[in-house]
Amino acid sequence: MDDKKITKENLARMPHEDLAALVLNLSSIVQAQQEEIANLKELYKLRTAERYVPSSEQLGLLFQELEILNTVLDTKIEAEETTAVAAHERKTRTRVNACTAPADTPVCDVFHTEGSNDMVTGKDGVVYERVEDKVIDKIAVVPRKIVVERHHYPQYKARDVEVETEDRKILCLTRTAALGASPSLVAGVVVGKFDDHLPLYRQEEIFRREGFFLPRQKLASWVITYYEELLPFIGYFKRQVYSSAFMGKDETKVSVLNVKGPSGKPSKNGFMYITIGETYDRLTRKTRSLVLLDYIQGRARDVLFEDIKRFKYDSHLMTDGLTGYLPYGRHCVCWVHAVRQFKQILKIDKKNTHALEIVKEVARLYGIDEECRSRLLSGEILADEFLASREKDSKDVIDGVYGMLDEIRGQYSPAGAMGKAIGYLDTYRPYLSTYLEAVEATPSNNACELIAKAFATGRKNWLFAQSVDGADASAFFYSLIETAKRSGLNPMDYVEAVCTFGPGCRTDAEWEALLPDRIDLARLGGIRDGRLAAKPDPERKTAYHFVGATR
Repeated sequence: MDDKKITKENLARMPHEDLAALVLNLSSIVQAQQEEIANLKELYKLRTAERYVPSSEQLGLLFQELEILNTVLDTKIEAEETTAVAAHERKTRTRVNACTAPADTPVCDVFHTEGSNDMVTGKDGVVYERVEDKVIDKIAVVPRKIVVERHHYPQYKARDVEVETEDRKILCLTRTAALGASPSLVAGVVVGKFDDHLPLYRQEEIFRREGFFLPRQKLASWVITYYEELLPFIGYFKRQVYSSAFMGKDETKVSVLNVKGPSGKPSKNGFMYITIGETYDRLTRKTRSLVLLDYIQGRARDVLFEDIKRFKYDSHLMTDGLTGYLPYGRHCVCWVHAVRQFKQILKIDKKNTHALEIVKEVARLYGIDEECRSRLLSGEILADEFLASREKDSKDVIDGVYGMLDEIRGQYSPAGAMGKAIGYLDTYRPYLSTYLEAVEATPSNNACELIAKAFATGRKNWLFAQSVDGADASAFFYSLIETAKRSGLNPMDYVEAVCTFGPGCRTDAEWEALLPDRIDLARLGGIRDGRLAAKPDPERKTAYHFVGATR
């Protein structure tokens, strides 16, 4: 019957055994097609929902695990019928004034009392006499102060030259000292670009509005010159990152116009390679955190492991699960990425109890880590006790998660959204508990993801770098800014200090003094006091030209 059409006459003449086999065969085909249709519908709904969900680089939603679980995933599945709830009292929240200023903020008085009468008559005809003044504090802004620094350097003139009329002079200056830009201006430009997300053309407009002509080409040139003078420190900084006890890595795209792809257009294969190196000091109970950004072309395994091999790094490494890292021996995979597909499923189907229970169970890992880490940092327990306590509690949770998967995996097709989410957890199972071996490691790679998010926010404004040198300079100054933020320092202070004291340093001791946990920012105090006391030159009638030592 396989080569004939199925008609009523054929069915009528078909033996009962063949008819039963045909019905069974058709039923299996229909069931398989229905299952495939259901999987495709599920994946379609998921993809459609993802269009309206910001990516990880645009919003930290997918990487703020505890916040999500407290708001969305802790809510119980809605019941069909309503249930009476006993009356309860709700506490009134204390109103907090969100507008604040430090206690040492300068204060000035503005009086509106001149010519005020001792008596006034209100609309109701009642006469009021003047009493003590009403004082209202208001926040005010003083436009930023831009000054001209006059740097005095020793200059030497040649003696006993053969030609008496020859005027030969020398200056013993670094390249940055010979520029027409001070470290404070360069620090302000790079912090404005990479932390405030202001591209150079906008900064040029701001300077022009304030009465200063500083073209963006000159600003970029000054930044590149400081970068080149700090290259020895950059090499030392990278060595310190790769000597850390723990590292996290991530990548985010960046376009460099001078790097061309096969089509002759700017390559789309450029990335900022984000590395965070952390080392916990058991004596001080503090963690030194260094952030390093590098420009790389592509994410091939050789590229990803180039510096790891060069600096012989062999400790723990946390990533988002990129397959290129899988051969690494002490590889940790981020739990946020491990359950991300379950959370995406819950965005379109909040009644999926299996996905809900898995994500809620994984959330316990974050609570365990935070509770143990707070005891470690307070000195209640030592590092070895921290590791033992966290591992004991976390291993029970991880075993429970995979026990749940074993119970439900038979209920879902491997081709469906739940099947793929379960498959991801199965694939990365050997790497999801490795973080428990390192004091510095947490269950997630959130720190790197947040830096990628901040970089992507700025990238939307300045879009691209012109050259590889520009990308490398951007990566270095962005590293300083993010390192300062993770170390609790003001990025402007730290970048200015590195640009002020870094050029000319040649020894490891000098470079070490520039690291965030070593640098003495108080040394900037005297320099800044001079700027605050600056006054215009009363005899100056012409505009200043910042040409450095070229004239």
